Amino acid sequence: MAESQTQPERIDLGRAEDPRDVVHRIVATLAQGGWIALAGAGQVVLAASALQPAAVDGAGQVADDEPGSLPATLWLRGAEEVSDWVPELSLLGARLARRCWPGAVTLMFPPSRECGLLQRLEPSVQARFQPPHELALSVPGEGFLRDTLRLLPGPIVARMIERGEESLDDWLGRLPAEARCRLAIDALPGDLSTAVTVARITPVGWEMVRAGAVNEAQLTRMAGTIFLFVCTGNTCRSPMAEALCKLLIAERLGCQPEELESRGYVVLSGGIAAVSGMPAAGNAIDVIRDRGGTLDDHASRKLTVDLVRQADHVLAMTGDHLDTLLEHVPEVASRARLLHPDGLDVPDPVGADRDTYRRTAEAIEAYLRRLLDDLGVT
Repeated sequence: MAESQTQPERIDLGRAEDPRDVVHRIVATLAQGGWIALAGAGQVVLAASALQPAAVDGAGQVADDEPGSLPATLWLRGAEEVSDWVPELSLLGARLARRCWPGAVTLMFPPSRECGLLQRLEPSVQARFQPPHELALSVPGEGFLRDTLRLLPGPIVARMIERGEESLDDWLGRLPAEARCRLAIDALPGDLSTAVTVARITPVGWEMVRAGAVNEAQLTRMAGTIFLFVCTGNTCRSPMAEALCKLLIAERLGCQPEELESRGYVVLSGGIAAVSGMPAAGNAIDVIRDRGGTLDDHASRKLTVDLVRQADHVLAMTGDHLDTLLEHVPEVASRARLLHPDGLDVPDPVGADRDTYRRTAEAIEAYLRRLLDDLGVT
């Protein structure tokens, strides 16, 4: 009888009638000082509330005894919380958090000299994220875990363990009775069934610690500075601005436009009322070709909220475009502006002759040169 009482409650997530009930059971277990096991394909994540030191220590001792376990990670509700934990957050750190989360990416930050929320946790919990350790943060990709975090007063401390071919029953069964979790969730979907990518933010950039669901090339793109040019249909002005911006940045870096992503720059365009997949206007293609660029393979893109949020510099062609953007995505106000340096509109050449397109391209190029000078792109 005593042995059966030590067995954790098991829930097969794939067969759960009401996922909301699973969330509430997880919240109750964590809030009452227990820790849980979340089982994905070939791995287990041990999770405890960061406000429950005994549970954090219990899960940590189990993870410390397992080969191949990852360092402790704090799961946050969303990327907007990262600056609360990393007061000296760099632009790169904020950029990667915004683009990688939620998802299977853990970002490791150096210790901060300023006081953040970490200092409000109990000393034994703090110690897992202080030298010689690093502050590892993530936002889980699974919706039910983010729902769990929204119902908890603080973050979750997670430890990931590779269990290979070992079944969850066998893994749980070999734990000492006093070390077993209270609740085990099986058949997890999404990111917990994939390898987590771990990247370290450094004073001068970032470095890959562990390759996983997001590879180095993808992370390089995510770490780059994104320019997003916006017009109405994404067939005239914004495609020309995109192509010309690529040419000008490549010229300044001494590389080819196709090398820009590896050099830390991503240049995109989109239309507020675009029909996706349309080619650029014929005159726009010809004018850009005359200037050494290409729009031959351009396909119009309809703007999305996510695309706008990811951009570092959002450049609108007219005041109406900018107003519409900020109405739908007000949080990008500090990163959005008109392309014209004096706050004027860039006239639409649609339906006009080639000379009009040429003059439009010349004006856009002049505005871009001033923009890149102001931003210090050299």
